[in-house]
Amino acid sequence: MSARDIASTGYELNKMVLTSDDKQQIIQNFAIKKGDTGSPEVQIALLQVKIEKLAEHLKLHKKDVHSRRGLLSMVAKRRRLLNYLKLKDEARYNALAAELEKNKIAGKKAKIKEKPPAKPVKENKTAITKKEKKTKKEKKVKNKAGKKE
Repeated sequence: MSARDIASTGYELNKMVLTSDDKQQIIQNFAIKKGDTGSPEVQIALLQVKIEKLAEHLKLHKKDVHSRRGLLSMVAKRRRLLNYLKLKDEARYNALAAELEKNKIAGKKAKIKEKPPAKPVKENKTAITKKEKKTKKEKKVKNKAGKKE
């Protein structure tokens, strides 16, 4: 049974898989010239999408250590490609970084949640300073002395 057969039956396809249509769209958006699939920009953009999908998977499946290792390897590869592009042509690097950041922000606008306000720190009521201990002792001594007379 092929992926198309499964999709037509109503079963949900694996969300981690990057479909060929999505891949072609990314290649068209980031390609420098027609037929460009190997430029650093295209490779970084494809890795970015794979990383985002895998990160979503790992949020649900926290114990999936094998996929986590794959994620770390992808992140390292993306970092190496970004470093290469920055050394080779900083203008292209800056343009790519801006484009990826714009896409990242646009995709996360719906997911952004406000952080709850920080909880106030409770004072420890049982903690007594040395001065307070001395004053309490002095008061007790004075009270005892006053009662005896």
